[in-house]
Amino acid sequence: MRMHVALILIAAALLCGCASTSDSKTQPKTVASPDGAPYKKHGQIQLAWFEDGFDFSGYDTLVIAPTKYTAKERPNEVEMRNWAIQYVQMALEQYIRTNGVFVSIVTREADLKPGAKILRMENTIIEYEKGGGGARYWVGLYGGGQPVLKVRGQFVDGEKALCKYEAFRHGESFGARFAGAYMADKDIQQNDINDFALDMSDFIFRARRHLPAH
Repeated sequence: MRMHVALILIAAALLCGCASTSDSKTQPKTVASPDGAPYKKHGQIQLAWFEDGFDFSGYDTLVIAPTKYTAKERPNEVEMRNWAIQYVQMALEQYIRTNGVFVSIVTREADLKPGAKILRMENTIIEYEKGGGGARYWVGLYGGGQPVLKVRGQFVDGEKALCKYEAFRHGESFGARFAGAYMADKDIQQNDINDFALDMSDFIFRARRHLPAH
Protein backbone atom coordinates (compact mmCIF):
# COMPACT_ATOMS: atom_id res chain seq x y z
CA MET A 1 0.00 0.00 0.00
CA ARG A 2 2.80 2.42 0.91
CA MET A 3 4.60 1.60 -2.32
CA HIS A 4 1.40 2.29 -4.27
CA VAL A 5 0.99 5.69 -2.61
CA ALA A 6 4.66 6.56 -3.25
CA LEU A 7 4.27 5.75 -6.95
CA ILE A 8 1.20 7.97 -7.16
CA LEU A 9 3.08 10.86 -5.52
CA ILE A 10 6.06 10.46 -7.86
CA ALA A 11 3.75 10.45 -10.88
CA ALA A 12 2.01 13.57 -9.62
CA ALA A 13 5.35 15.33 -9.14
CA LEU A 14 6.41 14.47 -12.68
CA LEU A 15 3.12 15.78 -14.06
CA CYS A 16 3.56 19.02 -12.09
CA GLY A 17 7.06 19.36 -13.48
CA CYS A 18 5.82 18.89 -17.02
CA ALA A 19 3.12 21.48 -16.49
CA SER A 20 5.65 24.02 -15.20
CA THR A 21 7.88 23.47 -18.22
CA SER A 22 4.97 23.94 -20.58
CA ASP A 23 3.84 27.14 -18.86
CA SER A 24 7.32 28.66 -18.96
CA LYS A 25 7.37 28.49 -22.76
CA THR A 26 4.40 30.83 -22.96
CA GLN A 27 5.84 33.47 -20.64
CA PRO A 28 7.47 36.62 -22.09
CA LYS A 29 11.22 36.57 -22.57
CA THR A 30 11.65 39.96 -20.91
CA VAL A 31 10.46 40.28 -17.31
CA ALA A 32 9.78 43.52 -15.47
CA SER A 33 11.59 43.95 -12.15
CA PRO A 34 11.37 46.43 -9.26
CA ASP A 35 14.96 47.54 -9.83
CA GLY A 36 14.18 48.56 -13.42
CA ALA A 37 16.48 46.10 -15.20
CA PRO A 38 14.98 44.39 -18.29
CA TYR A 39 15.65 40.86 -17.09
CA LYS A 40 15.40 37.88 -19.40
CA LYS A 41 14.91 34.24 -18.49
CA HIS A 42 18.30 32.61 -18.20
CA GLY A 43 18.44 28.92 -17.37
CA GLN A 44 18.93 27.94 -13.75
CA ILE A 45 19.61 31.53 -12.60
CA GLN A 46 16.03 32.30 -13.66
CA LEU A 47 16.50 35.97 -14.54
CA ALA A 48 19.51 37.91 -15.83
CA TRP A 49 20.46 41.11 -17.59
CA PHE A 50 23.79 41.90 -19.29
CA GLU A 51 25.27 45.21 -20.39
CA ASP A 52 25.91 44.97 -24.11
CA GLY A 53 29.22 43.24 -24.75
CA PHE A 54 29.87 42.21 -21.15
CA ASP A 55 31.21 38.64 -20.81
CA PHE A 56 33.37 38.78 -17.63
CA SER A 57 36.55 39.25 -19.67
CA GLY A 58 39.19 41.81 -18.72
CA TYR A 59 38.98 41.19 -14.96
CA ASP A 60 41.49 39.15 -12.98
CA THR A 61 39.91 39.58 -9.54
CA LEU A 62 36.37 39.02 -8.28
CA VAL A 63 35.36 40.58 -4.98
CA ILE A 64 32.34 38.83 -3.46
CA ALA A 65 30.89 41.39 -1.06
CA PRO A 66 29.16 40.41 2.21
CA THR A 67 25.56 39.42 1.54
CA LYS A 68 22.88 41.96 2.43
CA TYR A 69 19.42 41.11 3.76
CA THR A 70 16.17 42.99 3.07
CA ALA A 71 13.64 40.15 3.41
CA LYS A 72 11.11 39.82 6.21
CA GLU A 73 12.70 39.13 9.60
CA ARG A 74 10.91 36.51 11.72
CA PRO A 75 11.86 36.02 15.38
CA ASN A 76 12.08 32.22 15.05
CA GLU A 77 14.59 32.46 12.18
CA VAL A 78 17.36 34.57 13.69
CA GLU A 79 20.00 31.83 13.94
CA MET A 80 19.24 30.25 10.56
CA ARG A 81 18.95 33.64 8.88
CA ASN A 82 22.34 34.82 10.15
CA TRP A 83 23.91 31.55 9.05
CA ALA A 84 22.35 31.79 5.57
CA ILE A 85 23.54 35.37 5.09
CA GLN A 86 27.12 34.31 5.73
CA TYR A 87 26.90 30.98 3.91
CA VAL A 88 25.73 32.51 0.63
CA GLN A 89 29.02 34.42 0.40
CA MET A 90 31.09 31.37 1.41
CA ALA A 91 29.40 29.05 -1.09
CA LEU A 92 29.75 31.52 -3.96
CA GLU A 93 33.46 31.89 -3.25
CA GLN A 94 33.94 28.12 -3.12
CA TYR A 95 32.06 27.28 -6.31
CA ILE A 96 33.03 30.24 -8.50
CA ARG A 97 36.67 29.53 -7.72
CA THR A 98 36.37 26.21 -9.59
CA ASN A 99 35.41 27.65 -13.00
CA GLY A 100 38.80 29.21 -13.74
CA VAL A 101 37.45 32.54 -14.99
CA PHE A 102 39.18 34.69 -12.34
CA VAL A 103 42.78 34.52 -11.20
CA SER A 104 41.79 35.66 -7.72
CA ILE A 105 38.57 35.63 -5.70
CA VAL A 106 38.38 37.49 -2.39
CA THR A 107 35.68 38.32 0.15
CA ARG A 108 37.54 41.20 1.84
CA GLU A 109 38.79 44.42 0.32
CA ALA A 110 41.90 44.08 2.47
CA ASP A 111 42.95 41.03 0.45
CA LEU A 112 43.05 42.88 -2.88
CA LYS A 113 46.42 43.07 -4.61
CA PRO A 114 47.69 46.41 -5.97
CA GLY A 115 46.89 46.94 -9.63
CA ALA A 116 44.21 44.24 -9.77
CA LYS A 117 41.45 44.62 -12.35
CA ILE A 118 38.44 44.26 -10.07
CA LEU A 119 34.89 43.12 -10.67
CA ARG A 120 32.61 43.26 -7.63
CA MET A 121 29.74 40.87 -6.93
CA GLU A 122 26.94 42.15 -4.69
CA ASN A 123 24.10 39.97 -3.39
CA THR A 124 20.95 40.74 -1.41
CA ILE A 125 18.53 38.18 0.02
CA ILE A 126 15.11 39.63 -0.79
CA GLU A 127 12.93 36.66 0.22
CA TYR A 128 13.67 34.19 3.00
CA GLU A 129 12.05 31.41 5.05
CA LYS A 130 13.79 28.66 6.98
CA GLY A 131 10.97 26.16 6.35
CA GLY A 132 9.42 23.62 8.68
CA GLY A 133 9.44 19.83 8.89
CA GLY A 134 5.81 19.59 9.97
CA ALA A 135 4.52 21.18 6.79
CA ARG A 136 6.99 19.18 4.69
CA TYR A 137 5.55 15.95 6.13
CA TRP A 138 2.17 16.68 4.55
CA VAL A 139 2.86 18.85 1.51
CA GLY A 140 6.65 19.02 1.13
CA LEU A 141 6.41 17.36 -2.27
CA TYR A 142 4.51 20.42 -3.51
CA GLY A 143 6.74 22.98 -1.81
CA GLY A 144 4.99 23.27 1.55
CA GLY A 145 7.42 23.79 4.42
CA GLN A 146 10.44 24.04 2.12
CA PRO A 147 13.00 26.76 2.88
CA VAL A 148 12.77 29.83 0.65
CA LEU A 149 15.73 31.82 -0.66
CA LYS A 150 15.52 34.53 -3.31
CA VAL A 151 18.69 36.44 -4.15
CA ARG A 152 19.00 39.58 -6.23
CA GLY A 153 22.54 40.44 -7.25
CA GLN A 154 24.77 42.31 -9.63
CA PHE A 155 28.31 42.51 -10.94
CA VAL A 156 29.68 46.04 -10.90
CA ASP A 157 32.80 47.84 -12.06
CA GLY A 158 33.08 50.83 -9.75
CA GLU A 159 29.55 52.24 -9.73
CA LYS A 160 28.55 50.77 -13.11
CA ALA A 161 26.37 47.65 -13.14
CA LEU A 162 27.39 45.23 -15.90
CA CYS A 163 25.18 42.27 -15.06
CA LYS A 164 22.14 41.80 -12.81
CA TYR A 165 20.33 38.62 -11.84
CA GLU A 166 17.67 37.06 -9.64
CA ALA A 167 17.71 33.46 -8.42
CA PHE A 168 15.09 31.57 -6.42
CA ARG A 169 15.62 28.32 -4.51
CA HIS A 170 12.87 26.42 -2.67
CA GLY A 171 13.75 22.87 -1.63
CA GLU A 172 15.35 21.95 -4.95
CA SER A 173 16.75 18.52 -4.15
CA PHE A 174 14.95 15.21 -4.64
CA GLY A 175 15.51 14.44 -0.97
CA ALA A 176 13.89 17.69 0.16
CA ARG A 177 10.75 16.95 -1.83
CA PHE A 178 10.35 13.25 -1.04
CA ALA A 179 11.96 12.94 2.41
CA GLY A 180 12.02 16.56 3.59
CA ALA A 181 10.04 15.79 6.73
CA TYR A 182 13.04 13.80 7.97
CA MET A 183 15.65 16.39 7.01
CA ALA A 184 16.77 19.44 8.99
CA ASP A 185 15.75 22.86 7.66
CA LYS A 186 19.40 23.87 7.60
CA ASP A 187 20.47 20.85 5.55
CA ILE A 188 17.83 21.56 2.90
CA GLN A 189 18.70 25.24 2.74
CA GLN A 190 22.40 24.47 2.56
CA ASN A 191 21.69 22.26 -0.46
CA ASP A 192 19.68 25.09 -2.02
CA ILE A 193 22.46 27.63 -1.48
CA ASN A 194 25.04 25.22 -2.88
CA ASP A 195 22.78 24.68 -5.89
CA PHE A 196 22.56 28.45 -6.44
CA ALA A 197 26.34 28.88 -6.07
CA LEU A 198 27.09 26.03 -8.47
CA ASP A 199 24.68 27.44 -11.04
CA MET A 200 26.20 30.91 -10.64
CA SER A 201 29.65 29.47 -11.29
CA ASP A 202 28.33 27.84 -14.46
CA PHE A 203 26.50 31.07 -15.37
CA ILE A 204 29.79 33.01 -15.28
CA PHE A 205 31.71 30.31 -17.14
CA ARG A 206 29.15 30.09 -19.94
CA ALA A 207 28.94 33.85 -20.35
CA ARG A 208 32.75 34.09 -20.52
CA ARG A 209 32.94 31.29 -23.13
CA HIS A 210 29.90 32.62 -25.01
CA LEU A 211 28.03 29.35 -24.44
CA PRO A 212 24.22 29.18 -24.34
CA ALA A 213 22.46 28.89 -21.00
CA HIS A 214 21.01 25.53 -20.05
